[in-house]
Amino acid sequence: MRLVTRYLVLQDGLSDFVGRAISWLTLGMIGVLMLEIVARYFLNAPTIWAHETSTMLYGGAFCMLAGGYTLRHRGHVRSEVIYGLMHPRVKAACDLVVYTLGLVVLGVFLKLAVEFAAHSWEVREYSNKSIWQPVVYPIKTVIPIAVALVILQNIAEWLRALLIMLGGVRFHDPRQPAVEGDIDPPALLDKQG
Repeated sequence: MRLVTRYLVLQDGLSDFVGRAISWLTLGMIGVLMLEIVARYFLNAPTIWAHETSTMLYGGAFCMLAGGYTLRHRGHVRSEVIYGLMHPRVKAACDLVVYTLGLVVLGVFLKLAVEFAAHSWEVREYSNKSIWQPVVYPIKTVIPIAVALVILQNIAEWLRALLIMLGGVRFHDPRQPAVEGDIDPPALLDKQG
């Protein structure tokens, strides 16, 4: 089980590293938007590139690359009212179904994303949304990378759920006892009551 623990530590570490690294791009986006505000409203000289740059940073970096980090920290939407009342092994069984379906969907999405990015590189695609017309194939390359990172974290979560569901298998979950932001309603009620 040391191999499993090592894999979970490495994968969780990768998701944390990517999530924390791209979070710093927020400062870049804020800088671009502040520059646009100053140029537009104080200097009466709006830029042709600020809006599209901030859209690429937000969509390409934050929304897509944060998927693995969000999954690792259980930040995706689920019905905690019902889920929180379940026994850990039942939760794990539900998670196993969700992560299995997720792997199938993400596998298809990865195939399509690779084709999408490859076509963009083939035609040296550029944006036609503004006069600036920046190249977009590097940003479109982020899509399959982001999907692959979510798949890797999904595999780690699937493995975690499988081992918990089996019950008798002892392994050290590096995420235990809890992840920041996890909500466990019964535990909250126990502490209050």
